[in-house]
Amino acid sequence: MTRQIRSLISTLIILFVFWLIWSRLHIVIFLQMPWWGLLLLAVGLYLVIDYGVDMIFGRHRR
Repeated sequence: MTRQIRSLISTLIILFVFWLIWSRLHIVIFLQMPWWGLLLLAVGLYLVIDYGVDMIFGRHRR
């Protein structure tokens, strides 16, 4: 599978997860977190989901 298709799949999965969270979220949550902490959390979540998609759909390397 090409890299562009894997990136598209992981982007669609992330959008789907955020849509599920947004559609069910009815409480406003305020966290005392700096903007860079939220950015690191978003990047970390993307990397975890991307790694999972790569493990499922990617070539298994030994």
